[in-house]
Amino acid sequence: MTVLARVLAAAVGATVAFAGANKVTDMSSWRAAGAAQGLPGFVTLAVPPAELLLGVCLVVLPVNAWVLGLTTLLLLVFTVFLAVQVAGRSTVPCACFGARTARPPRGIDVLRNIGLMAALFTSAVLR
Repeated sequence: MTVLARVLAAAVGATVAFAGANKVTDMSSWRAAGAAQGLPGFVTLAVPPAELLLGVCLVVLPVNAWVLGLTTLLLLVFTVFLAVQVAGRSTVPCACFGARTARPPRGIDVLRNIGLMAALFTSAVLR
């Protein structure tokens, strides 16, 4: 495993864990934001712990293909959702980093997620 693979995985992990932690610390606001976006209740319950678990795994464990793949899948789903919201000119806050994100999704959010997925892909190739 290369140092760069480890650094990339840890950087993405910290970002994903941060997003999950923001949602968990204000779960009622996150659930309200998710409902405003039209997300089913089980999704708003499942996303924060999934982000926390995957993020922590990326930070503390050796680079692992399963964790890289699951995190990439999660980010891919988020990215498609954001792209649809941006294309539809949604005015509902994205809550990407918890309910504290009080602005509608923008193209930069989609690009951020693409960058995170590229970092995971690079980490997978270099591991």
